[in-house]
Amino acid sequence: MHTHGRTRPRMTQKALAQHLGLHPSTVSLVLNNAPLAAGIPKQTRERILRAARDLNYQPNIYAKYLASQRSFTVAILLPAIDESYSAAVLGGIDQALYAENYAFFLAVHHGDRKLIREYPRRLAQRAVEGFILLNTPVDEPLDGPVVSIGGFPAVGAMSRVLLDNRLGAQMAVEHLLALGHRQFAVIKGHDWRPATEERWQGIAGTLRAHGIEIRTQLVRSLQSPGKRQVALAPEEGYRAARVLLQTGLPFTALLTFNDLTALGAMRAFHEAGLSVPGDVSVVGFDDIPSAAYHLPGLTTLRQPVRAMGELAGRLLLQLIQKQDAATQDVVVAPELIVRESTRPV
Repeated sequence: MHTHGRTRPRMTQKALAQHLGLHPSTVSLVLNNAPLAAGIPKQTRERILRAARDLNYQPNIYAKYLASQRSFTVAILLPAIDESYSAAVLGGIDQALYAENYAFFLAVHHGDRKLIREYPRRLAQRAVEGFILLNTPVDEPLDGPVVSIGGFPAVGAMSRVLLDNRLGAQMAVEHLLALGHRQFAVIKGHDWRPATEERWQGIAGTLRAHGIEIRTQLVRSLQSPGKRQVALAPEEGYRAARVLLQTGLPFTALLTFNDLTALGAMRAFHEAGLSVPGDVSVVGFDDIPSAAYHLPGLTTLRQPVRAMGELAGRLLLQLIQKQDAATQDVVVAPELIVRESTRPV
């Protein structure tokens, strides 16, 4: 029998209970995996679940939310999804949320300030219980608990997971100083990133403490093409390194904003006939998976990015589940990973 233009009636819990000849509360306990469902005979539980599959039962999410005021979903806002930093952070967040049966929406805003303002409003209409902001600045408090990763200022009641960028920069400089380097070049990050200024202060302050000043011509900043704040790419490091080489000024060590920048710079040095680390020692930041397998292996500062994501997830759940939980800043330290891209002068 054909039913063109007609929609199959939605299978409800009540109809499913009538079909099985069971009380609706029994069916509800099993379908919602409630603790009291453990007291229902296993055979009955299996019969309910089997019938739900066979009859294509789909829970009414909105009705469930109206009844409990809980959606068990959160939202994550981020500039872009790449294969290194954001993927690892998301893996950590997912691990924390999965343990508590929470799901999440992803909203990629590409640095568009209009979308950063609009997405939280749209997601609030979908009854998310909280927000995680990954390298995402906001201008006004959001409607619900918020945890930020990335160093932007707190707006309203907000917990933050922060990396000690100054410490990481200091560790990188002291490593190169211990190898005898005294002529430095730097590729800074984008001006809009809080980590850019924090790492630069760590670099400049540590060198100044050792009586070393970097020539302004040997300091470059990353410049993404276009107006949007896109994810960093090796191309940006490649272009910045070529500009450094064109100055003709000598340097034996390069400190870069992150690993992708470093890999692009190393390509530029190779094309110019320079060897790493024979002519220039290079240090990155992040310790992305490919850093260990590049030739030469990249010396870098390891961010515990997955752990930071997991920590952010746990902090958000704490704010959601305990209405009186205090917001807080949690600072984590990077780790220096020494590989083949640095050596004594």
